[in-house]
Amino acid sequence: MSGIPPAAGEPVSEPQAGSASQPDLDADELRDEIAQLHEAVRAQRAIGMAVGLVSARYGCSTEQAWRTILRVSQNSNTKVRTVARTLVAVHDGTATAEDHAVLRTLESQLPASGWSPGPSA
Repeated sequence: MSGIPPAAGEPVSEPQAGSASQPDLDADELRDEIAQLHEAVRAQRAIGMAVGLVSARYGCSTEQAWRTILRVSQNSNTKVRTVARTLVAVHDGTATAEDHAVLRTLESQLPASGWSPGPSA
């Protein structure tokens, strides 16, 4: 294909399977992409819940809560989704020992009043 559009009235040929202009994704690549999209949705859900929790816990706006989570993430060199999942898990009582260990590293980055240990403590 020369990259020149066909003249009016000329037939348009379809790209051949496997050609450079048509991506040829196999089933494994599609499954991987779907799994990544599901993970992104779960992470966004946890981030949204964490923003709400931080906002309620510290009596601040959601924008301030988001900035707090970002600051904690940057200062502790921890991914935002990890910060969010940890805060949510500790809050709802589903935190593992690993979550509590992550929380201990984050506590110095949280506002002075700290984070409540959740219902199981």
